[in-house]
Amino acid sequence: EAAVRSPVMKKYHDLGTPENVLPLNKLKGMPTRNLKQTSFEDAQRISGESFAENYLGRRLACSHCPVGCIHLAALREPSEREPYFYKTSMICYDYEPIYALGSLLGGSDPAGLLRLMDAVETYGLDAMSAGVALAWATEAMERGIISAKETAGVELKWGGYPGYLKAVQLIVDQPNEFYQALAKGVDAASAKYGGADFALAFGGNEMSGYHTGPAAHLTHLTGSRHSHLDSAGYSLDQKALSEGEMLKPQPMAEALIKEERWRQVLSSLVVCFFARGIYTPAVTLKALQTAGFNLTPGDLTRLSAEILAAKYAFKRREGFSLDSLRIPKRILETPARLGPVSETFLREALTAFAALCESANERTRE
Repeated sequence: EAAVRSPVMKKYHDLGTPENVLPLNKLKGMPTRNLKQTSFEDAQRISGESFAENYLGRRLACSHCPVGCIHLAALREPSEREPYFYKTSMICYDYEPIYALGSLLGGSDPAGLLRLMDAVETYGLDAMSAGVALAWATEAMERGIISAKETAGVELKWGGYPGYLKAVQLIVDQPNEFYQALAKGVDAASAKYGGADFALAFGGNEMSGYHTGPAAHLTHLTGSRHSHLDSAGYSLDQKALSEGEMLKPQPMAEALIKEERWRQVLSSLVVCFFARGIYTPAVTLKALQTAGFNLTPGDLTRLSAEILAAKYAFKRREGFSLDSLRIPKRILETPARLGPVSETFLREALTAFAALCESANERTRE
């Protein structure tokens, strides 16, 4: 009952994560045209509501899950060779691919967006990394940093899906130095060609679809995977919007590390993060009891801290340092709904987060 009808799960059951498009766009938190903008004038055309009404062909669920959050679009296209022959492709769509291959590229054609999603999936690329790479390349071409010589004659322009489809194939084929660099991500491409200020990557991982405020980007920076799902900073930003007060750097760092620690428990138990609102510590303990694990809330707190500390110990061993993280200037230049994101604020929070990690590491060694 809670998985299907509770307020925390209803959106996944109904429209799926694409339900986020219109609310985030209204909040001016949806990166558009490589984050030159925070809202997309054609968001309605690529919204969850629009896809459900015009393209939804099937819904699926993971084994034994009642939610059915997997939404597949049916894209019916005529044959190029014979009349009355059609090909129907079933294409999975979610908020992040819609952001990365839609608004971030200034793309408002739903069919073109679905074709690009399908190509990215077929080639085995990461949708967010591919979208951010294409957005960087589009702006680089717009600024004259690269030309048709680098792109092998492909014209990259906002919303130009024919060009993006060709570019995605060239990222896979890598016919020249430009596409070889772009295939490694925007950090590598911007290091070679310039344009690092608008290369949207954190710790080598391309940006997710949230420009809601400082907490979202601190998650990008501090998360053990540099993923928005590590500690969901965007939720802290949205809470600040509703309450009218933003956390200071120290308490923000504490809130993020607390959330990421708890998510170590959920991921270790293979709990879907979409169901995190259902699997409270109390419910998690009851679930563990059914498998013969009689743990206490204190046990979960200790184990979660130890797991995250182990992850960070591995990262440090491999040369990672929070102090050396690059902060893309674009996230500082384009104001979020809460106002401009301050690099000073981010650096203070990073320092606080590093101290919390070190303290946890010392306790683990003891």
